[in-house]
Amino acid sequence: MKHYIIAKFKDRNDTTRFLPEITKLFDRTLALDGVERVDIHPSNSTRENRYSLMIEMTLTPEGLNAFDASDVHRIWKETYGDRLESKAIFDCE
Repeated sequence: MKHYIIAKFKDRNDTTRFLPEITKLFDRTLALDGVERVDIHPSNSTRENRYSLMIEMTLTPEGLNAFDASDVHRIWKETYGDRLESKAIFDCE
């Protein structure tokens, strides 16, 4: 399945500023059982009504449960949650 985290930073400069550490953080999910792939896509748009970043994960249903319970998920929320204006989570096959 695909799991998407689509986030909009309050400060659009945070996308560039934090992209390397967000990438490093999410690369750690590849060690979790059921997580097969992680791709991080920064937006190529500067329009104000666009989201900043999309994290695309390919995983099994068990992998999603492992991610939700992981330190990576906790660190993502604790470190970047207050920096986000909004986010959307979307799962599909």
